[in-house]
Amino acid sequence: MKIFNESKLFVLAYFVSMFFVLPYSFCGETENIVEQVAPATKTSESITFSELDPAKTAIIVIDMWNFHWCMTASERVAAMVPRMNAVLEIARKQGMQVIWNPSDVVAMYSGYPQYEKAIAVKVQTSPKLRNQLTTKFTAKVGDCLCGPGINCKGNYGWDGMNPNLEIKENDLFSASTNEIYSLLSERGITDIIYMGVHTNMCVYGKPGALSSMYQAGFRCWLARDLNDAFTNYNPSTGFTPDNGTMEIDHNLQVAGVPNINLGEEYLKAGLLKRETPLDFVRFVPWGKPERPYFFENNIVVTLTSPWLDGTEIRYTTDGSEPTADSELYSQPLEIAKTTSIRAAAFRNKTKVSLLSNAQYILLPPKPVLPDVFLDDLEYIPESYGLLHSSWFWFPKKQKSFEGKPLRVRGTTYQHGLGFRAPASVQYELKPEYKRFVALAGVDENLLSQNNGCFFAMHSSVVFKIFIDGKLVSESPAMRISQEPWRFDVEIPEGSRRLSMSCTDAGSRHLLDYGNWLDAGFIVERK
Repeated sequence: MKIFNESKLFVLAYFVSMFFVLPYSFCGETENIVEQVAPATKTSESITFSELDPAKTAIIVIDMWNFHWCMTASERVAAMVPRMNAVLEIARKQGMQVIWNPSDVVAMYSGYPQYEKAIAVKVQTSPKLRNQLTTKFTAKVGDCLCGPGINCKGNYGWDGMNPNLEIKENDLFSASTNEIYSLLSERGITDIIYMGVHTNMCVYGKPGALSSMYQAGFRCWLARDLNDAFTNYNPSTGFTPDNGTMEIDHNLQVAGVPNINLGEEYLKAGLLKRETPLDFVRFVPWGKPERPYFFENNIVVTLTSPWLDGTEIRYTTDGSEPTADSELYSQPLEIAKTTSIRAAAFRNKTKVSLLSNAQYILLPPKPVLPDVFLDDLEYIPESYGLLHSSWFWFPKKQKSFEGKPLRVRGTTYQHGLGFRAPASVQYELKPEYKRFVALAGVDENLLSQNNGCFFAMHSSVVFKIFIDGKLVSESPAMRISQEPWRFDVEIPEGSRRLSMSCTDAGSRHLLDYGNWLDAGFIVERK
């Protein structure tokens, strides 16, 4: 399937960036670093973090996107935000320059003073004063961070950084190697602390990232507690994305990039308070109600709290907030039914983490194909009234709402209806109709244009079935490239009308396109 191949190519691009150190952009933009003799060489002697001069130190934050094609990756980004906000605020007060490098989406910050100041700098060409880092990343890279279940399919749907990140007046936005070099040189910067995602790919190889600034002569550091690598999850061996990140961090340390735990450094200095929770318990895989993780049969869920030593994780599955007396997490959880989990970390009966939650949904069995396809029937147009019929977003038969093939999770379907949410249609029910069956999912034709660059994050819909005005079945919130939801609804005897709807999942976005697939009725056998 095409989207599967795109995902593989995406991972291949990651490997290319790792081993050949070629800065790249997911949306196709690249930047070449021009070699030249620099007027001065940055210092390279070994020093400790406490000896850094804040006025000559910058923090560069790579990517931290508001969406990722892997839901676990996306949630792990969000989980770093509270600690990152707290640490950056202290760094600013100490006099460090904060530079946000959201690479692919930096132009989305056009008009921000922090961006306009950066692009106004007098640009110098970044030199190559050192050889490239000799780095071998040893952690395996998976198709996504969710593990061996239903994997997330690749797209480039992010369109900004996480909205909970705190951007301050004197920060800067930049994603160009030469531009960042110029900004740092102009300010007399000698040391750069890197944080963000994904360490073995973007933090290391993007324009303006660690490898290019190391070559330019800067002393580069890695914030061990504020980066995340793209590796894998293997519950059978106990290997988690936390293990993968620690392995990648160690790889960089061996190559000559010192690791520092900024949160711990500031705690020791009394600049952070331990009683202020800054970290979430992490789940893998990690779905949320607005983007749930679907599974078949069962799934193994692992909970971790990597920066909360001496704590125990407590969790609930009944919707209540965990307390110090809730179920103790002692080993990965095997889940075989739709489950919501809430978790928190406790030390000496006191909660020391933020409250985390996750959503896992068991897919219903796959329905059989219908005897009568809906696209062979006529729906009831007069249900909307003559006044509104010309305005309504009527669905398209055997094609998406945009008139393209019905495409969901890399598969093209011949039968079905394409909607733009919110919309619904009704059908007369005949006595011989015994069950309604269908698949349903978010249309993914927009992935055919640069793999959904900037747009794929926005599509979200919920599918519903009503019989004579009574809701009888509905899907969870559906996002692009998720496994289609499965409907198999018994039709009560004497029922008159069936209404099938495609509603938005809260965003009311113009890209909320949903497809009913292989939809129709099972007929009573004579």
